[in-house]
Amino acid sequence: MRETRGAPEGADLIEQYLTVVHEKTGSLIGAAGRFGAMFSGADGDQVERLSRLGGIVGTAFQIADDIIDIDSESDESGKVPGTDLREGVRTLPMLYALRDTGPDGARLRALLAGPIHDDDAVLEALALLRASPGMAKAKDVLAKYAAQARDELDLLPDVAGRRALAALVDYTVSRHG
Repeated sequence: MRETRGAPEGADLIEQYLTVVHEKTGSLIGAAGRFGAMFSGADGDQVERLSRLGGIVGTAFQIADDIIDIDSESDESGKVPGTDLREGVRTLPMLYALRDTGPDGARLRALLAGPIHDDDAVLEALALLRASPGMAKAKDVLAKYAAQARDELDLLPDVAGRRALAALVDYTVSRHG
């Protein structure tokens, strides 16, 4: 519900986005990490670490999904590119791109004023977003979440489960669909 209400007046929209994504996808995956650790008999520190790891991975997964919505073709991802544009959902790449002060930023702000229903406008917005500094910045944020996840993993025992989680982190940040 919180995602659909929007940010409070004066709030930093990027911080709001990251909070909502963490509370939505991050908390879901974090709970899976927590309960998986608990049911496997892990000690309290490992339970907390796996809960944090899940929160980080869940947040990274959502950021990656938002990047895929803009940056991949439907034959790669199985999704229709620009779905978030059509629904008027502001994602991390969009929020960063909207900060662009150049002419492309101005055009994007006009296009992203609400949901986009015209196919040509969606294609134009996708092209502008793909070329924007906002896309690169969102990918940088995704890489930082991956680094945080690896830091958490490094403190876990070197067992098959840790290696599987490392593969999950790698997949999360490198997937294209």
